[in-house]
Amino acid sequence: MSDRHQPRPLVLKNWQILWMMRLFPPLLFNRIRLLSLSLDLMHCRVRIAHSVLNRNLQGSVFGGTLFSAFDPFLPVLMWQIFARKGHKLEAWLKKAEIDYLKPSSTKMHIDFRLTDLDIEEAEHSLAQKGKFEKWLPAEAVDQNGIVCVQARLLVYLRTYKGHSAHF
Repeated sequence: MSDRHQPRPLVLKNWQILWMMRLFPPLLFNRIRLLSLSLDLMHCRVRIAHSVLNRNLQGSVFGGTLFSAFDPFLPVLMWQIFARKGHKLEAWLKKAEIDYLKPSSTKMHIDFRLTDLDIEEAEHSLAQKGKFEKWLPAEAVDQNGIVCVQARLLVYLRTYKGHSAHF
């Protein structure tokens, strides 16, 4: 297929990403909210509310809610960074290692950050192999500044079927 006939990547505006992620039912009903998103998509902040909807019998936030809060954000950020560069990719979280350090009975936040090096490594790997995998760290911190959850997230990207990678 020639380059001129390849499907274009879906490019979302920041406000569209914010609202898509805020209204996504698995996040909405777990009281997980995307609070902010940098213009360059290299950082976002997520809040996990402490609510009757996500509280366990001990009064702390369910582990499943916390896991859900780590799941979609880094792949979505990377997918859209590359879409804005004209690359149609598939992106998902391939694996996650979650360490629950302390139960939390307050709201929490997670700051997801990408670096220029992360994007450069992804571009190189996608150009060479058509796919990219990288473990990235993240932490859930309660409102007292205590790290309650540490996570390692394996982000997976690959070029979209039928779409050549020109990086």
